[in-house]
Order: sequence, then structure tokens, then C-alpha cells
Amino acid sequence: MAEERRCPDDLPMWGEKKTSVPEVRAFLDALGAPDRAFRVIHVAGTNGKGSVCAYLTEALRRAGYRVGTFVSPHLVDIRERILIDGKMVSSEAFRAAAETVKRQGEAEVRAGRNFPAYFEYLYYMAMLLFREAGCEVVVLETGLGGRLDATNSCAPCLTVLTSISLDHMQYLGDTVEKIAAEKAGIIKKTVPVVYLDAVPSVADIIAAKAREMQAPAYPVAPDRTDTRFAFLPASYQRENAALAAKAFQVFSEGETGDARRRTAAVSFPEAVRATVWTARMQEIHPDVFLDGAHNADGVLRMAEAGAALAAKRGKKPLLLTSSVQDKELSAIAETFVKVLRPACIYLAPLHTSRGTEVHALADIYRNAGATAVKTYGSVGEALRQARGEQAEDAILFIAGSLYLAGEILAEESK
Repeated sequence: MAEERRCPDDLPMWGEKKTSVPEVRAFLDALGAPDRAFRVIHVAGTNGKGSVCAYLTEALRRAGYRVGTFVSPHLVDIRERILIDGKMVSSEAFRAAAETVKRQGEAEVRAGRNFPAYFEYLYYMAMLLFREAGCEVVVLETGLGGRLDATNSCAPCLTVLTSISLDHMQYLGDTVEKIAAEKAGIIKKTVPVVYLDAVPSVADIIAAKAREMQAPAYPVAPDRTDTRFAFLPASYQRENAALAAKAFQVFSEGETGDARRRTAAVSFPEAVRATVWTARMQEIHPDVFLDGAHNADGVLRMAEAGAALAAKRGKKPLLLTSSVQDKELSAIAETFVKVLRPACIYLAPLHTSRGTEVHALADIYRNAGATAVKTYGSVGEALRQARGEQAEDAILFIAGSLYLAGEILAEESK
């Protein structure tokens, strides 16, 4: 996970041991309970969380709210995780919040408790920064899970559950139903929950949890006849947009007076159209798409969307990819090869200790049936070669790892 990326040298380092949700709550209270200064929309799921958060943020901004957004991971700059009205906080404010959390962390250690771990540290900083900025609503994305996630210390006004599939099984469970139960742990008593109703066994678990918590439940089923978001290039993006639209509607209906009128006046499709969400089927150059898909379900959705887009444009697909070691590499490779069907695959090593060695990765892709596989010494070299070989009849997709997406964006900024 990108959560393991090193902190900049001028910021304090964090602890290694994850703390419990009650301990996180106690730490927030020691900071003056900054998360009680605003309302929270809490978002969990396996894929689509970031997109849903981005769409909601833009819609809320258009309704006149001061909006904080906490998402992960970051791709290039750690401040991407803490946004105010869609923009990164300043370096100075970021450092000041880090120092405040550090002081409280040191007090915790003196009392015999844990110093905050990486994700917790950033969560505390975000809550402080959102309070300081006068945020009225915060769109809060969970980390890996839900029930035991640091963010589950919040008291939301609305919860949202996106697509749920197999990922991080060593932490969340070895079946999609077990993972769904963990994610559904964010559902709070009587707090409305909006969720994707795409897999019956998953939806049943969420609905049961909602009943247990007496939480009003709003299932959103995929609808191929829904044309509101037809401008989005991928079906999963349209699915995420429909889910976010329902969440915004439920939030709006809970408002009163002028706030109700302002939210009701927002065109959600226009908010989605205006949203810039990096590395989510993002066309960074004509016929060059960057996507952060990195688990089996996400890669399948991306590959299906990529194949459809290539067919629509009448062009052959190319693929630049890499992966970290703990992903389902064989399944991911097979999906890319058999669903996207790239004419050529460009492989590059990642600048992380968790990256898969490029020649081992090449063997995996050849075993999956790929015939044209090329390896390079760096992401930059692979990108230059792929773009150099990309003719007018080809479309290049870059996907397989969030680390890869971050390195591509870094190359693009040079």
C-alpha cells in the first residue's frame, strides 16, 4: 500500500503499531475532538471510494459548503490526502498540524500508550486542519477496512459503501462476504447508509447490518438505462457516479431551509463532469489513459472499459503495467491479456521494495498467454518507449499499481 511511503524528511515520523478505534477516539478527544466541529460523510468499500468522495466533494462545494476531503493513498504529494474545497492544504499548515499531533503522540507515549501509526497520524492531522479551515462537511474515506479502521471513530451523518471485492485478504478475510462484513462495520445506529447493490451476497450482508443498526438503507443497483453519466468513459465510473448521486440526494433530503434549496439546485451530472480525479481512467494525452486499478476486481473493470473504449475508437490497445508483490499477479495478468487483449505489453520496475522484479513479471504475463512483452529498467524508459511506438491506430493504457500511477505522474511533471 502507498501508506508505507516515507514521510518527507522535515516531518515527524510515526509509530508502527496500529491502535484500536476506542484509542483513536481517546486521542481525538485529547486534541479537543476536532472531528465534532463538522458533519461527516463516511465512505468505505474496495474500489470506487476515491471517485465517490471526489464527486461528492464537487457537488457539496457547488451547494456552497466548505468541504474537507480525506482520501488515500497519495500518488505524488502526501498532501493529496487532505483537501479543503478540493485543494491540497498548504505545506505550512500541513507541518503545523503534524507538529501538534507529534506533541500529543509524545504525551501518549509518556502515559504508556502507542505513538500514532501512519494512517492514524494523517487522520488526526486532517481533523485538525478541517476544523481550523472551518469546514462544514467532511467526506471521509476509510483506509483498508471499516469496522476496525481509525476513521470509524467518527460520528457520521451518512455512510456510503462502494463496490466490495477481494483485496487485502490477510487483514479483512478470505471471502467477499467476510470483507463485506468488515466494511459494513461503519454503519452506525439510525444513520442512513447508501450502498451498491451489485452482488446479492454482499448486499444481503449490508442490508442485514443496516436492519441491526436501525439505519435507513438506500441500495443502488447498476442500471444500464441510466444515461445521466454517459459522458464517463468506463461503466464502473458511471456506477460510482450513480452511487454518489444517491448519497448526495439522501444528504440533501436531510437538510432544511436554505441549505435544502442549495443542495436541491445542484446538477449532480454537471458536478461529476467538472470533477478532476487523477488516475481514474484519466486521459493524460490523446489516446493515453492512466488508471489506478490494482486488484483483481478493479483490473477486470478497467480492462473491460479499456477494451470497449479501444473498440469504440477503432484502435488496438497497448498496455504499460507493473505490480507490487502482494497482489494476485497471475489473475491480474490473465485479465489484462484475455480481456484488454493488448497488442504489446510494456513492463517496468517500481521504486518500492514491494515491487515485482520485472523479469519475473514478464514470465507471469507470458504464462498468461502474452506474446509481445517488453521489459525496461524504469517507468520513465517504458513510458517513452511505449509512446514512441504508439501509432495513430493504437491506444495506450497504463494500469496495475497506484505506485505506477504515481511514478507516471511524476514523469509527466518533469
